[in-house]
Amino acid sequence: MNKLALASLTVACLVAFSGCEKTAESKKPSAEKRPINVISTQVKAGALPHEISAVGHAEAIQTVEVRPQVNAQISQIHFKEGDQVKAGQLLFTLDADKAKTQASRSKALTEKSKAELAEAVRNLKRSEELAQAGFLSPSAVDTARAKMGSLQAQVAAAQADESANAVELAYTRITAPISGRTGTVSLKQGSLAQANATTPLVTITQTDPIHITFNVNQADLPALLAAKNQNKVPVKTQLPNGETRTGELVFLDNAVDKASGTLLAKAQFSNQDQQLWPGLSSTVHIQLAEQKGLVVPLQAIQTGPEQRFVYVIDENKQAKVHPVTVIRSQNDLALIEGVAIGSKIVKEGGQNLRPGDKVSEASRSNMKASENASAAQGSK
Repeated sequence: MNKLALASLTVACLVAFSGCEKTAESKKPSAEKRPINVISTQVKAGALPHEISAVGHAEAIQTVEVRPQVNAQISQIHFKEGDQVKAGQLLFTLDADKAKTQASRSKALTEKSKAELAEAVRNLKRSEELAQAGFLSPSAVDTARAKMGSLQAQVAAAQADESANAVELAYTRITAPISGRTGTVSLKQGSLAQANATTPLVTITQTDPIHITFNVNQADLPALLAAKNQNKVPVKTQLPNGETRTGELVFLDNAVDKASGTLLAKAQFSNQDQQLWPGLSSTVHIQLAEQKGLVVPLQAIQTGPEQRFVYVIDENKQAKVHPVTVIRSQNDLALIEGVAIGSKIVKEGGQNLRPGDKVSEASRSNMKASENASAAQGSK
């Protein structure tokens, strides 16, 4: 065999040996994946404070538009814009000359009709006596009786006119229908107030007590109704000056809004110092009874594409997915259903897991050191 053939044979053997070696390596089992460091915790029975917090707005209990009932010139305004007025307090005096004249005239007509009626009554009595004596025919008595009836109707009409004119005269004095704070006065003294005007003379808003309106989540409705049926439900809010004021829940709407899943509610607060102003934004807090159940850290709950779940660590140190229902969360804790009490679950590190991964329970310091090492290695 010459040198060229010997060299070719040697190369062929080397290639074959290399291929066999690679095939053998490919058949070797792959190295096992290292456990992932996590911090674990146990599912415990406990109680979660039930607090409702919502942002609401102060709202006047009622707002009244003060309008004139007659057309007349404004003679006098008895308050200033922005004053706090009481129910029944005189606000405006309108020119009453025309109304007084009509009232006097209607009163005089009433007196005249009463005098004529009295005369008719006397005439009827005399006619009846003369008819009994045979000096008057029955038809004359009927005539006297008809005249008396007509005058009775005139007296009633005159009295109705007198009452109507008295009302017209009373309308020249405009008083406050409720207690509250006045707004802008639309007409000044000397202007003509018209009964059919679109703009009121002034608006009065009742600000003491005052309401704060807010929305309640439909999930909180059962607990809120239970508390309301047992006793008054206190509601707290923080005033602009930093103080906390306690009011009372006074209203729950009769339907849940389908779009938002919330219910309109109102709380009533005393407001003598006028700290709560209509339209002011304010946060309210309602403290209800504690709710018992399974309590876990909120950060242990993972959110999947279809449901929320936790990683349960089994006896083989593997992470298993367990779907859970979050009833409510409060202050970094969650009340859940769907997992057994005493189960060991992943509290921190769940974002790095996949179902079935091996885990290694570590302390927070070890977790931090491992994360720093991984970050340093990835930067190289």
